[in-house]
Formats: sequence, C-alpha cells, structure tokens
Amino acid sequence: MAVHDGERHLRESIDSVLSQTFTDFELIVVDDGSSDGTGAILQTYDDARILTVRNEANVGVTRSLNRGLGQARGRYVARQDDDDVSEPDRLERQVEFLKANREVALVGSAYLRIDDDGTVVARRDVPTDVTAIRWRLLFVNALASSSVVFRRDVVEGLNGYDERFPYAQDYDLWSRIAATEVVAALPVPLMRYRSGETTLTATIGASADDVDRISRENIRRLGGAGARLAATIDREAAWRLLFATSKGIGRRRAARAARDTLVIRDAFGTQQRLGRKRRLRDRAGLTLQLARAVVRA
Repeated sequence: MAVHDGERHLRESIDSVLSQTFTDFELIVVDDGSSDGTGAILQTYDDARILTVRNEANVGVTRSLNRGLGQARGRYVARQDDDDVSEPDRLERQVEFLKANREVALVGSAYLRIDDDGTVVARRDVPTDVTAIRWRLLFVNALASSSVVFRRDVVEGLNGYDERFPYAQDYDLWSRIAATEVVAALPVPLMRYRSGETTLTATIGASADDVDRISRENIRRLGGAGARLAATIDREAAWRLLFATSKGIGRRRAARAARDTLVIRDAFGTQQRLGRKRRLRDRAGLTLQLARAVVRA
C-alpha cells in the first residue's frame, strides 16, 4: 500500500486488511512524504504484521510501490490503494486459488464501486479467463489494482512497476504479466473500490496519456496487421464500441473503429492460437527430454 496524504480513508483501508480471515501476511505501507495526519494514524497501530516505510519526499505512487515490493518477503503480493477496502475473505480466497492453480501468475476479482462516504454505487464484473482478460487489456485496464494478488517472483522477473508511468502503472504491469503468463479473476466482489472526487482514483483524467501509450503498445505486440494499426487506431472509439457505449461517437467514426477492431480481433486470435500451439509444442518437447533422461538413467 502506497499512501500520500491519505488520512481520510487510510484507517478504514488498513483495518480491512488487518481483519482478513487469512492472517499470515505482512502489510507494507509506504508513506510517500505525507504532510497530513497519515503518519500519526500509522503510529497508532501496534501490530507486528505492519511494516511502515517513509519517503522523506513525495516521489509518486510508482516508485513507492517498487520500494514496497523490494521489502516484500511473501510468495504472493496483494495490492491495495489507501482509499479502498478489502472484503474479509479476500486474501483467503485468492491465496487458495493461486495455490490450487500454480500456472496462474495473477488473480483479480470483481468489485463494488463506492463513493467518498463508502456507499455502494455499482457492482463491476470483470473478465475472468486469460483470453478475455488479454483481449480487454488491448484497449483498457481489465482489473482494479486493489483486487489483484500476484506471484512475487513473476513481477520481480519483470523488474516491477515501470516508473515511466506515474499513473497507469498497474495497467502496464498487468499487461506485461498477461503477455507471457496465465492470469485470471474471481467473479465474486472481493473489494470495494472508492472513486470519489478526493480519492487517488480521481486521477483517472491525468492518467489518460499513460493509458493510451500502454494500450497502443499492447496492440503493437500482436504483430502483423495489428501492429500496423497500433499508432493510428481511434482507441477511444474502439474501446467504447467494445465495452461501453457508442453513443456520441458518430456513425463514420464508429464504422472506422469497428473495421479496425475486426482487424485487431483477427490478429489477436492468431496470436492466441500460435501461443497455444507453442505452449503445447514446448510441453511435448519437455516430455520427450524427460523420457530420454529416464532411458539414459
């Protein structure tokens, strides 16, 4: 958890972690140079599971998250923003899932959206299987940051969060993980995502440029015709057609975005089929190597 001047919701957020049914965890809180009552709130906790790290200056969320990741000792890392709330069984459900599905590198969940006062205003379902998550990641973030638990060794192998992205660092990291690893999400809401005007998530407007860069890089990774469209596709119109509403886009703009989206869909399908064949071929090759090793032994 990274926090900067988060005194309004910090205690509720921390308490939701300390109240988990799964208790074998460490809570690393990086105080990113707060000047409000954040530090005083952190000092009120007497729980050996909490490790507080303070940046003397405000260095931003991304660098703070990497500092926290560097302190982590657990096999799994759960993310939570300082204004969000985890349901009591969140960690238990997600850790059980990762233990039962060792090929999965990251698992998120559905979530409830709440306002500044904590009132639930909407339920947000998310794609749950790897193909659907990868498809959505081409255009927009597929998983709320505070819903995610990932395997620490996988993220360390990717050098953590990319500090070129001050806002959409989670979208970039989920994209890089999903490019080579199996990812998933649970369909039950396991966290409450605060989206009031005074919260961290209110920076969504400022993150638009980062989101656009990451989306276009994800499309470029498709190769072929998809890569050729990465720089020119009307990304906003495309994701609105696919995941939101086309109202207000305009018929000509919508038609062009629909045409480009079909090209990307075909490139995505080809990539997924090739990736599946490659995984099967690699698995068959490994089986053959093991068989030969047994014969030689």
